[in-house]
Parts: sequence; C-alpha cells; structure tokens
Amino acid sequence: AGPREEASRDGACPLAAQRCGWRRTLQALDDAFAAHGPFDGVLGFSQGAAVAAALAALVSGRASAAAGSGGEVAAEAAAAPAVRFRFLLCCGGFVGAAPELGALYERSAPIAMPSLHVVGEGDGVAPGGGGEELVRLFCPARAEVVRHGGGHFMPAGKRFVERYVEFLDAQRE
Repeated sequence: AGPREEASRDGACPLAAQRCGWRRTLQALDDAFAAHGPFDGVLGFSQGAAVAAALAALVSGRASAAAGSGGEVAAEAAAAPAVRFRFLLCCGGFVGAAPELGALYERSAPIAMPSLHVVGEGDGVAPGGGGEELVRLFCPARAEVVRHGGGHFMPAGKRFVERYVEFLDAQRE
C-alpha cells in the first residue's frame, strides 16, 4: 500500500483534517494542467475546494510576484508552472489543514482571483463553518457567495444554476 492508503488506514488523514500529500498532489495537478490545459477556471467540491483554493492562492501569488511582491509564494509556484487559471468555484469547501496549505493561504491572502463560493448552512461535513472561513481568504470585492439552507452539496435548483451561469458569464474574456 502507498502512503495514502497507509495514512487512511491508521486515521492520520481524515477528509477534513488531511495533513499529508500536498507536494505529491501539487505535482499531479501540475501534470494534469500540462497534459489537459489550458483551463479558464477550476471547480472544487469539499476537499477539492480546499485544494482549488490553494491553487488559486498559488496562481494569485505568482501574479503578485510578477508585480514585485509575494516572493515566497513565487518559489512554491515554480514547482507547478503549468497551473494557471483565471477564476474559481468552491462548493462545500473549507480551509485545508495541511501546514503547507495554511502557509500558502496566509502568504497569498487576500486571494485576488474571482471566486464563487457555494455554502450550505447545514453543512455537517465541512468543518466548523468551513465555507465561510474559506471565503474570508479571498478579496471581498472579487468573492461572491451563494448560500443555501441545505448541507454538503451543490444545489441544482433554477435560481442557483442561474447564479452559477451569471458568474461564469462574467468571467468571459
């Protein structure tokens, strides 16, 4: 068994508190971006939203470094040169617990990338108001929030889909 299976078996990496594997995840995502990109945006659900937010921090940090600040994030961004996108959708997300993610979020906050966050008021999976905590990492002027009364899901009702489409339409170049 690989490290992921071993960590899962002994409980070291439960979904909401996973603290291992960031470097390998980043490399796999960089490979996917290189092989299948370019991508205009990224959608992340649950733990995927935590990772997507970290990628947004990386991309946003790379832009800051190019403008003359954010050198620490630039070094991390160099490890994933193919990871590039312009906007982000986070659904049922939370702030990742891995120390590398915390440092990346902190060095990049506020994340300037346009984002749409779908937050369930009854979400019992994303830890402790995780969706709201994730939203706070983003620049308020560029972060939109869609709240719903349900749990850990992305609502597909007409009014929600219209909001998603409105956000996506606004991201067209």
